[in-house]
Amino acid sequence: MKILLITLSMFVLLTIFSFTLDLTQGFEPRTVYLNAISPFKVMELIESFVFVILIALFFLQSVLQVFTKKRSPK
Repeated sequence: MKILLITLSMFVLLTIFSFTLDLTQGFEPRTVYLNAISPFKVMELIESFVFVILIALFFLQSVLQVFTKKRSPK
């Protein structure tokens, strides 16, 4: 329960921090809101590549675990 509360509070605080930074840079509140709910629109190309690579590694690891469990003798 403590981990969930810490995770939720970090999410809220970082979202508020993001809102504050965007507002101080002069963005309109509507644009700030859209940037917060859709972070993929504001990602740069290299950030998108890193995101795709991390997701691919996660799925590759899962697939490899399934195959190694099937191959191991019981």
